[in-house]
Amino acid sequence: MEHSSLAYLFRTIGSNKALTGFVVSTLFVYISTVRALRWRRCTAIHLKYSPKYESGTLTPEEAQEIIATSAQYDMPLLINYALSFALFKTYAIPTISKILFDTKELASAEGVSKRYADTEILISTWTCCPISGKSGANKSHSSDAVEDPRAMIALARVNWLHSKYPIKNEDHLYTLGLFIFEPEKWARMYGWRALSPMEAHAFFVFWVEIGRRMGIKDIPETAEGFKQWITEYEDKAMFPMQTNHDVANHTTDEILHVVPEIFGLKNIARRLTICALDDNVREAMMQPIQPTYLHKILHSLLHSFSFIQGHLCLPRSQSNPGGAIIIPLAKATTGISTRAKDGKHDPLHRMRPKWFQAKPWYMPEPESFLGKIKNRVNVALGLYDALPGSNLGSAGYRLEEMGPPRYEKSGHEEVLRMAEELYGCPITGPFSRR
Repeated sequence: MEHSSLAYLFRTIGSNKALTGFVVSTLFVYISTVRALRWRRCTAIHLKYSPKYESGTLTPEEAQEIIATSAQYDMPLLINYALSFALFKTYAIPTISKILFDTKELASAEGVSKRYADTEILISTWTCCPISGKSGANKSHSSDAVEDPRAMIALARVNWLHSKYPIKNEDHLYTLGLFIFEPEKWARMYGWRALSPMEAHAFFVFWVEIGRRMGIKDIPETAEGFKQWITEYEDKAMFPMQTNHDVANHTTDEILHVVPEIFGLKNIARRLTICALDDNVREAMMQPIQPTYLHKILHSLLHSFSFIQGHLCLPRSQSNPGGAIIIPLAKATTGISTRAKDGKHDPLHRMRPKWFQAKPWYMPEPESFLGKIKNRVNVALGLYDALPGSNLGSAGYRLEEMGPPRYEKSGHEEVLRMAEELYGCPITGPFSRR
């Protein structure tokens, strides 16, 4: 009955020239509108910054604004995956995977979930929140006051955590390079549009500044020089090792936690993930070669998604940027529970991510009966591996507390002092501990 109804509808449209013309005209107008609106931000940002790009005078703050066009509005999900994949590729370097494996942070599902959640939040914070500390219309204000210190608190916390491990400068440099170039590569291969030369340069300018603030040494002065260094370093430092394989597998399990086992779907998804790896990375992670048809399926799925997004989906509104965190300062500083882990009042402001991992870190505990039922249904369906609770940070997160559980209560004041040094002025307001 349903099929016959659809057939009747299409026959009616086909036999009625006026109706056919209306449908075709409506589709044409809609697709044209999507295309015009889709390119509006890209066109505007190029009109604004092309002269500075051509003169080679883009500042890191301006580069961050350029990056926001693609990373927060045009294709935020793709850019987020590109950055996640960049981090994933570093596990093919034995000196990196061994540190992670030895700390046990990525040697178990529990450790992977916490690190994955925290890493995504920290990187999203310094990528999306203004590194100048100025927010909204006040970005160019001459005042020394820091209104939004989240970016440098996140970066300072990562610097503090990294100081606890024997990480080689070359491994820092390699990771930095992947953060610069993987978004450009993913947009070119799978995006509804490629990044322009100005946007690619903006990624370079911004991440080089991040590297400088992280204390990374010997950063190449040009993008081409950096790409050449990455190739040479992979030839030297990337080779098969069991720790590469183990850490990569634990991370893949976390990424694919929502895919059901039924009909072998999870196994197919795992194999498609391997298809996304370059051959040298796949070999270093000791993963098997996948058949050609799976590579074609992966590329078809990603290209279909980019076509639909670019031609059929209206762009995000200015008030709804994409990303793993709540970006607008006004939204990030309101409406967050201040209940501490012991149930007592916590005077410190806490935040929540926009989505949650398999272990729902920083998800609030529901107070209503229906909310509790909903969470149990989500766990039963396999959307999450556990119910929210104090053991998973249900009170929310603070940037200076993030990292492995053994460091959760350490370094808070030191991290904030480091962030103040990066800004050159005190941090006050809801992000201070004073």
